[in-house]
Amino acid sequence: MKYKELLKQYVDFPQKGVVFQDINPLLADKDALKSIADDLTIQLKRMLPDCTKILAIEARGFMLGSILADRLNVGLVPIRKKGKLPPYASIREMSYSLEYGTNTLAIDMSLLNKDDKILIFDDLLATGGTIEALIRLLQDEVKNGQLLPLSEKNMAIMFLLELEALNGKKHIIDCSPLNENAIFSLIKL
Repeated sequence: MKYKELLKQYVDFPQKGVVFQDINPLLADKDALKSIADDLTIQLKRMLPDCTKILAIEARGFMLGSILADRLNVGLVPIRKKGKLPPYASIREMSYSLEYGTNTLAIDMSLLNKDDKILIFDDLLATGGTIEALIRLLQDEVKNGQLLPLSEKNMAIMFLLELEALNGKKHIIDCSPLNENAIFSLIKL
């Protein structure tokens, strides 16, 4: 299926200089949505066949991340923006840079088990800042003995869409213990 034809772009949104990639037409087309879910499921089974948890990043990552979790019969851990999770003692937060600003993400670490095999899913790979922040949070849990050391054996990262010119994949490789085989994007622009 030709996914790129269904994408819409909005220039100078959400701010001047940014070209927003609208995935909503892909999600609204039932055939495209099924095909995307099929393609991502096949790739995930190749990359991390014994996946136990999907960490889906707010908000657009929740949509396809939930579908993948359901198809693989695994748990879904939502990665939220600051202030969106109740104030549990196990909430960890990390600030990061976006291509047009900064943000803070939060995760409830009590939802992860030491032996989990983790897929991180987000809709878009731009600069890689969001993923770097999440990996730093996970690495802190490794240091605390709450998670096994991160590697291709227990973690993969997947995106619906990658903006290749922003070199986000290289940034992720540089800031993590993963290699390029553990990072997949279905659509590349």
